[in-house]
Amino acid sequence: MSENKSSSLEELLKKASEKMGINKESLKSNSPMQAANLLKKLDPQNAKKVKEILSDKAATEKILSTPKAQQLLKKLLGEK
Repeated sequence: MSENKSSSLEELLKKASEKMGINKESLKSNSPMQAANLLKKLDPQNAKKVKEILSDKAATEKILSTPKAQQLLKKLLGEK
């Protein structure tokens, strides 16, 4: 991951942890478990698609860099 993307991820984790009242390191370590719990709530076909995307680093970065994903992240973090 490039330095810019790495720092963006760290900034995102920092803001999310502050907003949720959770330690940033705790958020990092718990995210795979939380993701697994969310995947259980999806139907099997959609869960499989999400797993495939998340296992492909390039696909994940591509999706997260889209304007809609950026807009959603900003909304979730309370930014304008």
